Amino acid sequence: MTLSVFTNTQIISLEDGAADMFTNYVLSPDEKMQIQPVQTYEQQMMNKAINLQLRNGIDEVNKKMILAGLADLQEGDRFLCNGAKITDIESMEAKYYMRIVRHLNNGEGLTPSQAQARARIDETEVIVQLKKEKDTSTK
Repeated sequence: MTLSVFTNTQIISLEDGAADMFTNYVLSPDEKMQIQPVQTYEQQMMNKAINLQLRNGIDEVNKKMILAGLADLQEGDRFLCNGAKITDIESMEAKYYMRIVRHLNNGEGLTPSQAQARARIDETEVIVQLKKEKDTSTK
């Protein structure tokens, strides 16, 4: 299992046991005991992360990455969890997910679907702008 967690400015990238430990011990399941792709940060998540034991895939590096990523959040901030394997914050895919998180936390109270739609519009605008810049530079 791979899990990428996108906070306001960071990516937490976990695999196998570390992903399971984070999912089972840090995240909050819904009323059906499912982990939703969009989570709302609560201080207890940081407390649980601090208390993660170094076992079952959690090593010092993973724990530091988790703590740094969660430190990026304030109570009520939303963050995104998915199975994508993304380790480069500069990749197009990472930037897309980071735009979703930005829209989730922009103060407008957007639903996850609305935030995703806005991120897609942003992506289209970036691509159009890049094409314009390329056309201008080749003339």
